[in-house]
Amino acid sequence: MASTVSTRSNSTRPTRREAATSTTKSVEQDLNATAQLKLTSLLQTTIELEPLFELFFGQMQHLLKLGSCQFQNEHKNILIKLGTASTHSCDYSLNIQQQYLGNISFSRKQRFSSDELGQLEAMLGTLVYPLRNALNYRDALNQALSDPLTGLGNRGALENALEHQWQMAQRYEQDLGVLMIDIDFFKRINDTYGHDIGDYVIKSVAESINATTRQTDMAFRYGGEEFLVLLNKTTPLGSTIIAERIRENIASLQLKDSQGNSINVTASVGGSHLHPGIDKNTLVKEADEALYRAKEAGRNRVEFHENETASNHHGHLSV
Repeated sequence: MASTVSTRSNSTRPTRREAATSTTKSVEQDLNATAQLKLTSLLQTTIELEPLFELFFGQMQHLLKLGSCQFQNEHKNILIKLGTASTHSCDYSLNIQQQYLGNISFSRKQRFSSDELGQLEAMLGTLVYPLRNALNYRDALNQALSDPLTGLGNRGALENALEHQWQMAQRYEQDLGVLMIDIDFFKRINDTYGHDIGDYVIKSVAESINATTRQTDMAFRYGGEEFLVLLNKTTPLGSTIIAERIRENIASLQLKDSQGNSINVTASVGGSHLHPGIDKNTLVKEADEALYRAKEAGRNRVEFHENETASNHHGHLSV
C-alpha cells in the first residue's frame, strides 16, 4: 500500500508548548460553541426586555467574570443597569439590518484580553435577534397602552397601574394619591378655534402635566380633555403641592392659534388620598367628586376630597 509521509524541518515542527496551546484553543472553541448554543436557547425563553438582559448578563457574568452590564437606547428612553460598574470597560453599538438597537457596555476589575473581547462579541451575536424581538414587543405593548395624541397612558394602562399601585400601597402601607385634571371650558376652545387647535391644547396640557410630575408619578389621559395622575408614596400635603404646580403650569402655558392669537388655558384639579376603608375605585371616584367641586367653585383651582387632611384647599401655592 502506498503511503504519503509529510516531513518538515525541526524549525517548523510544532513544539510541545505550541501543541498544548493548539489543544487549549480547540477546547476553548468547543466550550464557546457550547456556551453560544446554551445562550441561544436561553434567550428564546422570554420576549420581555429586562428579563432578557438578566438572562444574558447572568451567563456572561459566569463566562467572563463581568461586574456590570448596561444597555441604553435614548431614542426609546430605555436604560437598563445590572451589576456594579468597575474599572475596565468595553462598549458596543448594536445594529441589525441597518436598524439601531442600542448601546451595550460591560465592565469588570481586570482588563479584557483580545480573546475575551472576541468571546464577548461572539456572544453578542446571539443577543441581537432576541433583542430586536423584545424591542418590537415593547413598542407594540406601549402602543396598545398609550394614547396616540398625547403619548400618555390610556385607560387600559391606567387599570394596570392603579391595580399595581393599590396592591403596593396595601402591602407596604404606603401613601397613594390620585389627581383628576380637566381643561376648563374646553368645548369653547373647540368651538372657537376648531378641533385641530383643540388637539394642540390637549397635547400641550399633557406635556405640561408630564413635565410637572415626578418620575415616580404616572400620568394618563382619562378621556377627552380629562387626565388622571397617580401619586406614588405621596402624603396629602405633597399631593396638594403637586396639584398646585400642575394647575399653575397649565395656566402659564403660552399657546397661540394659527393667526398668532393667544389661547388662554386653565384647568381644574380634584384630588383624593388613600385612607382606611376605601378601595381603588372609590379613590378615583373621590378625586372625580373633588374635581366637580373645583368646577362648581369657579374653575382654575384645586379641591381635595373633604375627608382628607388636604381637603378644601383654596389657596394658590407658589412652589
